[in-house]
Amino acid sequence: MELEVGPSESGGLAALAAGLARRLAEENSESNLVFSPLSIYAAVALLAAGARGATLDEILGVLGAPSRAALEVFVSLVAEQALRDQSGSGGPRIAFACGVWSDLTCALKPAYRHAVLSTYKAEASTVDFQNDPEGARGQINEWAARATQNLIGGVLGPESVTPLTRVVLGNAIYFKGKWQEPFCKRDTESKLFHRLYGRAVDVPFMQSWEPQFIA
Repeated sequence: MELEVGPSESGGLAALAAGLARRLAEENSESNLVFSPLSIYAAVALLAAGARGATLDEILGVLGAPSRAALEVFVSLVAEQALRDQSGSGGPRIAFACGVWSDLTCALKPAYRHAVLSTYKAEASTVDFQNDPEGARGQINEWAARATQNLIGGVLGPESVTPLTRVVLGNAIYFKGKWQEPFCKRDTESKLFHRLYGRAVDVPFMQSWEPQFIA
């Protein structure tokens, strides 16, 4: 599967992924780390849709996009192609949801709401953070569950929003793929896995002598 995008945008995503991996690895050196650079990229792109001036320039710089228009084309293609569920044709099962919620006192401008819905294929709604933060949190989590067919139950934990919250960017992604050539279970062996800073632990290693690709 190929996306018709410019080298700047795809390179920006790769650079963001590498930078985040380094920073998060430093802060989580004693634990496992899993994150989705694409999810973070898509969420930050929502900010670009409503930014201007120096703020827009800084966001575009972080995302490696030459302009807001180029960023919109890239994100739209990613949403329509790379994040399209392919389980019906034997490919990976993918569920992706992205959205922005503002407090009732900070209504989204119509132009921004239109861009979020049409270009970014995301949700754009208002909720009552100020008077009912837990209710607003429940609405956002219900949206995440509904958008991912209950594969992801929620994106916001207890007390993650307060009466002072004004805007929330939410993102959820579910991926389940299979190996094109499955590993043989009997070839699995326990070996030493060397972690950062010299520690080593025994872990089961899958083994194969054939090229392996995700289907």
